[in-house]
Amino acid sequence: MVRKLKFIIVCCFLIVHYESESQEKPNILWIVCEDQSLFFSSYGDSIAKTPNIDELALEGTVYENFYAVSPVCAPSRSSIITGMYPTTIGTHNMRAFKNSSDSINHHTNLPIYSAVAKRKVQFFTEILRANGYYCSNNSKQDYNMEMSPLAWDESNKDAHWRNRKENQPFFSVFNFNICHESKIWKNHKQHPSEEINKIILPPFFPKNDIIKNDFVTNYKNIEKLDFQIGKLINQLKNDGLYDKTIIFFYSDHGGPFPRYKRSIYDTGLKCPLIIKWDEKTNGKRNNQMISFIDLAPTIIELSGGKAPKNMEGVSFYNSENRDYIFAATDRFDEFTDRRRCIRSKNFKLIFNYDTTSSIMQPVSYRKNMKTMNVLDSLNNINGLSDNLNNWYKKSKRKYELYDLKNDPYELNNLYGNMDYKNIFDELNKKLSKWINSSDYGNMSEVKMLKEMWPKGVKPILNEPSISKLNNGTKINSNNLNSSVGWRNNKSGEWEIYQENDIINPTNNFDIIVFKPGYGSIIKSFN
Repeated sequence: MVRKLKFIIVCCFLIVHYESESQEKPNILWIVCEDQSLFFSSYGDSIAKTPNIDELALEGTVYENFYAVSPVCAPSRSSIITGMYPTTIGTHNMRAFKNSSDSINHHTNLPIYSAVAKRKVQFFTEILRANGYYCSNNSKQDYNMEMSPLAWDESNKDAHWRNRKENQPFFSVFNFNICHESKIWKNHKQHPSEEINKIILPPFFPKNDIIKNDFVTNYKNIEKLDFQIGKLINQLKNDGLYDKTIIFFYSDHGGPFPRYKRSIYDTGLKCPLIIKWDEKTNGKRNNQMISFIDLAPTIIELSGGKAPKNMEGVSFYNSENRDYIFAATDRFDEFTDRRRCIRSKNFKLIFNYDTTSSIMQPVSYRKNMKTMNVLDSLNNINGLSDNLNNWYKKSKRKYELYDLKNDPYELNNLYGNMDYKNIFDELNKKLSKWINSSDYGNMSEVKMLKEMWPKGVKPILNEPSISKLNNGTKINSNNLNSSVGWRNNKSGEWEIYQENDIINPTNNFDIIVFKPGYGSIIKSFN
C-alpha cells in the first residue's frame, strides 16, 4: 500500500512538473479583422455592440497608438510577417504579387512579381517553429510576396491550434473578413432612421444620410465580427486554454471608407489593438507608439526567442518606447500616389512626391461604395466643404504638417507657418533619413522591377548540398539569406533547419530552400 502511494505521489509530481514545463512558452492567438479604425467601444465608440471584444479589453490592455505602415492590406501584411518596412523589402505596391494563373498585372501591364529584397527577409513564424511552436494560419496570406513553405505547420481554412501535438505551444492566426471594405456594398441595405440618426460622421464628410447608412452597415458588420470572435474564444475556453493564451485583436489597417483606407492620414493608419495577456491587466490602457513592424519581434520575444538583427521592428513587450512612426503609400490597384510620413505623439509630417495629382485617386474598386458615389456627385456640383475640396483638388502641396493633438483629423495644414518651423525641420530631417535608408522606396515600380529582375527574368536559387559528418549530416543551402528545411519520407512535415545543425535523416530525405523573390527549390538525397 505504501509503495503504491509513493508511486502515485511520484506520478503526480511528474505530471505537475511536465505540465509546468509545457507552459513555460505561452500560447499565442491572433484575431485579425480587416479594414477597421477605432470603431469600438473600448475606444469610445459604443454604437456597435461587441461583448466579446469588450471582454478582451476588460481583461487585457487597450493600446491607443498602434499604426499600420501602409493603409492597405497586402503591403501591411508583408511588414507583419517579416518585421520589415515594405519600402525596404519592395512590397509596397498593392498586390504586385498574387497567387494567380495570370503572369501580367492588368492594372500595370507589368509582370506579377514577388519582391527580391536586398537584405535578409524571413517569415518570423519560421523562428517560432524552430523554437517548438505549432504555427497555424486560418487562412488569409496575401503577403504581397511568395509565402515561405516553412512559415506554417498549416495554412488553410481548417488550420487550428487543435491540430498540434499534445502540450505543444501554439501560435495561431484567424483572419475575419466580415468587416472588409467590400462588405459595405455587399451587405448594403436601408437601415432604420433611428439607427442612421445615431451616426456622427467625421468632420470632413458632408452630413448625408446615404453616407450615414454605410456607417451603420459597417457597425453591423463589426457586430457580426464580434459574434465570430465569440465562437473562437469559446473554443479556447472549452479546451481549457483561455487563461494560458495571450490573445491579440487588431485590424490590418484603418477603416473601409474614403479618406480612411488608402489614406496616409491617421484614419488610414491608426488601428485598434487589444491584448489579453496571460495575466489579467484589468482594462489597462497603454500609450506606447507601436508600428506593425514591431509585431514580429514582440512575438519572438514572447516565445522565448531573439529577433534577428535584420528586423527593423522592436519588441514592445517590455515597453520599449518608439519615438516615431513611419508609413508610406504607393500604388493602389491602377493608381500610384507616392507619399511618406513621420508621426510623433503630437505631430505628423507628410511628404508628397507628386504635387500635380489629387490626394483622392479614383480607384475603380472603391466606386462600388455609395459613400464614394455621393462624394463624387457632390464634387461635380462643387457641393463639398473645403476639407474634401482639398482631397479632390488636382494638385497638392509638397509637405503637409499637422498638429494631431488639436487637429486629429488632419484638416489644417501648418506647412509654411513659421510658428512651427522648428517642428517641421526636426521631423523633415528624420523623415528624409528614413526615406534615404529605404532600399526601394524612392524608385518607380518599373525601375524597381528592373533592379530585381536585371534581365527581365525572375532570379533562381542554387541547389543545396550536404556534408556527411561522423555524427550526422549538415545542410549547405548554397544561397545567402535563405531559409532551409528538411523532411523524411517525401510526404513528412518540413522541419526548420538552422545554421550548423547536425541532422540524422533516413536514407531517403528532401531538402527545401526558400528565399523571397526566388521562390523555393527541393532536392532529394539518398
